[in-house]
Amino acid sequence: MIKTKYDTAMIVGARPNFVKVAPLLSYYEDNNHNVLFVHTGQHWDKNMSEDIFRDIGLRAPDINLNIQADSMNKQLGCIISGLDDIINSKTTKSLFVFGDVTSTLAGAVVAKNNGIESYHVEAGLRSKNLHAPEERNRIMVDSICDKLFTPSKDAVQNLLKENIISDKISNVGNIMIDTLVKNHEVITSEGSFNQEEFNIDKEYFVLTIHRPVNLTDENLSIIFDGLKHYVNDYDIVIPAHPRLKKFIEKNNISTSSFKIINPQPYIKFLSLVYNSALCLTDSGGLQEETTYLNKKCLTLREETERPITVDLGTNKVIGVNKNIIDEINNSLNTKLQIYEGIDLWDGKTSERIYQELN
Repeated sequence: MIKTKYDTAMIVGARPNFVKVAPLLSYYEDNNHNVLFVHTGQHWDKNMSEDIFRDIGLRAPDINLNIQADSMNKQLGCIISGLDDIINSKTTKSLFVFGDVTSTLAGAVVAKNNGIESYHVEAGLRSKNLHAPEERNRIMVDSICDKLFTPSKDAVQNLLKENIISDKISNVGNIMIDTLVKNHEVITSEGSFNQEEFNIDKEYFVLTIHRPVNLTDENLSIIFDGLKHYVNDYDIVIPAHPRLKKFIEKNNISTSSFKIINPQPYIKFLSLVYNSALCLTDSGGLQEETTYLNKKCLTLREETERPITVDLGTNKVIGVNKNIIDEINNSLNTKLQIYEGIDLWDGKTSERIYQELN
């Protein structure tokens, strides 16, 4: 039973959440606020979770619920039940949730049901694809949270189109960039990356895949077959999400042409990306990080909830189809314009959120 009453609570559960919570938690505590920091345990792989805390200077959670489940519905129910035991008006005045994972939705539901003010950081992103659980989470969370902090103007417009009142919306910028700005110098320094550590001996691509839509025989075959055209000239480095590893092992898929490595801590992973010739991904956050780092990115999805990375950044959404070789060739043969910055992607998002609420 929690005996201390906290000024606010911050709920995380997956790697992208950790990158987003770190600067805000630090800013609140630097300003003498008592923060209850809760990790649901949604991501339990050591490389996906524990190592990144140390890497970005994120303190240990006050509570780790260690919730693991074999289905999305079970996971959601277990996280809601676990949070319900610790989040109420006697323990905290308010609650922050981040991004679009199961823990985000669970936190918003518990706050609403227990009469706690809730704030969604990274609100308003929309892919228009309701088959994606992240999209469903985003819509539900935004509909019930009391304050919505958006990363870009297009996110504001998405919320207004859904008839959410403007008083609830604040465009504060991209909180992931706060963490990237803080670590940019070390990420881009020569000493942060050693090709030999990963057995890389030529130029290389970085590939990250974790979404269920791509973990099918058809889509993964298209992606892998396309990349095999480049193995004579490039190393293909795949920091393998546990979900991808499991699919490869279960289906006896040959990966001998590629360099499969474990998920990397934050700084080492972005150093790997920064020194690559090309990044291919189905991640959301990596579209933003490659934009800020001015690195070429091809998104292996049919849509993106981050269109600003296409309009003003270095990202191109190519889907998964037989044209993947043409898309890679076009990207390799295209010279990037120098990234000139996106409004409010300046490392001060946490400060703006704090000022809005205090």
